[in-house]
Amino acid sequence: MKSLLNKYTLILLSIFLFSSTFLYAQNEGSLTVQSSESIKQIIAKKKTYNKSLKKIKGFRIQIFFGSETGAYKSRDEFSSLFPENFIKIENFPPDWKVRVGNYKTRLEADSALVEIKEAFLGAIVLSELIDI
Repeated sequence: MKSLLNKYTLILLSIFLFSSTFLYAQNEGSLTVQSSESIKQIIAKKKTYNKSLKKIKGFRIQIFFGSETGAYKSRDEFSSLFPENFIKIENFPPDWKVRVGNYKTRLEADSALVEIKEAFLGAIVLSELIDI
């Protein structure tokens, strides 16, 4: 008898949970978000700051990854071959990276890569924030 009672209790509980979930899902409501004036000012400052940034999603070509001396050597060699291009050296301990160019599209980066690969065989295109 006790086992039968537990089964009925379980069935009734399941029906109750299902119906309450179903009824809850049917109710629509509205949400009002209230914020203080200081939060609105912070958001406005953040929007102004974001507009002042001069970076967009773009591409760079990485021509070197390794030691510090190798990075500076690659930078000097690249700047003598391609003096008009942007060069950036970054340190991610213990490695150094040399990345070049500010390409807005992948097509621009890939076409530059063809020329750069003649001198730097391991060059690759990477997605990165670039200067406008």
